Amino acid sequence: MLALLPFTPDHFSTLSGWFGSDADVVQWGGPYVHFPLSDEQMAAMLDEGRSDPPARLCWMAQDGDRLVGHVQIAFDWRNGNATLGRVVIAPDARGRGLAVPMLRLALASAFAFDAVERLELNVYAWNRPAIRSYELLGFVTEGVRLSSVRVGDARWDTAIMRMLRSEWIVGTPA
Repeated sequence: MLALLPFTPDHFSTLSGWFGSDADVVQWGGPYVHFPLSDEQMAAMLDEGRSDPPARLCWMAQDGDRLVGHVQIAFDWRNGNATLGRVVIAPDARGRGLAVPMLRLALASAFAFDAVERLELNVYAWNRPAIRSYELLGFVTEGVRLSSVRVGDARWDTAIMRMLRSEWIVGTPA
């Protein structure tokens, strides 16, 4: 059974081992992280979770005794928004249908905070498998920022997707 575990320094080497290039890291974490993914970068993510309320929550997904994924939620408490991000399934666990159940657990954690009205995410427009997973959960594309990120010599478009609390309640299985 899939479960989310709080992300800790014990997970740093596992997570960083899932990325083999700068493009892999940027696809996962956005343009402000870089390869190799260092302990310092991951510790900074954990530091954001030490505020009250937390600015960010980070998890590892476990299936049986194996770590199979990672996901984060960042919070904008003033506006009641949360951002789903830094989603990855371990390379050897891809294609097993783990993304949607992992994300469903993270969404439930975000919407467990009464203050969260809107959950949003950014995804690179070419990443069709991720977009399909988000759509299965009920996310709706609001727009695309063209040529928004530079990775090496390439420019990537970024789709913006959202889900409102009322859409989560409607779309949540009983």
